[in-house]
Amino acid sequence: MTTPGSEPRLQGLPLAVATLAVALASFMNILDTTIAIVALPTISGNLGATPSQGSWVITVYSVCLAVILPLSGWITRRYGEVRVFSIAILLFSLTSWLCAISTGFNELLLFRALQGFSGGLLLPLSQSLLLRIYPPEKHGLALGIWGITSAVAPVLGPLIGGYITDNFGWPWIFLINTPVGLFCALVCWNLLRRFESETRREPVDFIGLVLLMVGVICFQLVLDRGHELDWLDSTPIIVMLVISVLFFFLFLAWETGEAHPVVDLSLFTHRNFVTGTVLLSVFFICYVLATVIYPIWLQTTMGYTATWAGLVMAPFGLLPIILMPALGQRMRQWDARPTVMFGISVFVLAFYLQAWTSTETTAGFVAAVRLLMGGAMAFVWMPLMVLTLVGLPAEKMASAAGIFNFVRMLASSLGTAFGVTLWDDRTIFHRSRIVESISADSPQYQQAMELLSRQLQDPQAALAAMERAVSIQARTLGLDDIFYLGSAILLPLAFIAWLLPAHGTAAETTP
Repeated sequence: MTTPGSEPRLQGLPLAVATLAVALASFMNILDTTIAIVALPTISGNLGATPSQGSWVITVYSVCLAVILPLSGWITRRYGEVRVFSIAILLFSLTSWLCAISTGFNELLLFRALQGFSGGLLLPLSQSLLLRIYPPEKHGLALGIWGITSAVAPVLGPLIGGYITDNFGWPWIFLINTPVGLFCALVCWNLLRRFESETRREPVDFIGLVLLMVGVICFQLVLDRGHELDWLDSTPIIVMLVISVLFFFLFLAWETGEAHPVVDLSLFTHRNFVTGTVLLSVFFICYVLATVIYPIWLQTTMGYTATWAGLVMAPFGLLPIILMPALGQRMRQWDARPTVMFGISVFVLAFYLQAWTSTETTAGFVAAVRLLMGGAMAFVWMPLMVLTLVGLPAEKMASAAGIFNFVRMLASSLGTAFGVTLWDDRTIFHRSRIVESISADSPQYQQAMELLSRQLQDPQAALAAMERAVSIQARTLGLDDIFYLGSAILLPLAFIAWLLPAHGTAAETTP
């Protein structure tokens, strides 16, 4: 096999086209984690599923994605990065087409699961391939390009999904992947196969593989279904949680003495990899809170359509497109720690401004805060990713990218599950406080009811309007609490970042 060190590197147009194909494949995969969210009611109705069953379209994809991520290093060591990446793109394109032509809900879930398995290989391999085709001095630029897909795709998913569903029908949210995927696979195979990584016929650690898959599946199901089943008040959730913890510890015990482990645990002896992964995971939990919960509030409380909610959230992705490649390129000259501290501080400010949300909040204010948050994201996400991955040995890069994205994926699920549950709890708390403060004998209550009765010409309709006003206010105050908490979680990260090295070139510490 050849390596970038033994072959002339891609330059000019071939490098640009190869970069576009790799980044597009990653973007397509990440986009599919959120693009189907706004289409779930339509999909459920068309395929005869209940709303609760419809959510499995998202759950089964995320579960299968999480299962395959930590295995990506072992798979690529056995078959080669370029070969696995190209085949994964083709499988992702095929399963996307099969999702689009599904005539039954169970059929859709099967193809969605296969789509998740293939997509789980695209995420880490797109990272490692970009680092492979770019010289070391431009690794920051490569990660900056990849970082754009990670930051922008989750935000654009609901917007694109809503527009396509409203105007073309839900099958097209999957069909658009097919031509894009075929293009990416063709380009990657023709331009990158001479840079194929070395392969080793390692024995398959079946016991470690089974322990890992069972543990990951159960834990991901706990995170995805916990809120719906009321967490520890649900026997299935308790059973799955116990199984996931037990199998996780059994997996660690087994892999420690295994000669050919499915996951390279030696990566956790690299201090910078561990520190950077932890920091990014905690940061990503807060990022997901802001990305997932706010559009729900806009649609369920403020009456925004899916398209308009996506539009006011979309400014988040504008500044990262400009800043991430530039910051990645300059990480070798700058001390990354003040950069991260600045980014976290601005992100905390944006969270604090978001906590001022009220029922009078305008779309312009939301868009402006999202723009600020996106700019801060570039100053945090890009430097931390460079310091976490750049400098690791080339043979460990695919494994490191797989573990890195696996932990980030779990953080995303954890942030969503925790945020939605906490939001409901705080809404109940604020609603009870508001109801307690409203007395039927109070002049304010009587005046409000009299005004509503005159406007609606119906006492029952006035009472319903008052109930809705209380619910809206409680939901909004609960949302504000989430952002106050996010600010408190984020602020210490600015100081923990000083545990990392100053520059990307020092990111590697050989154990």
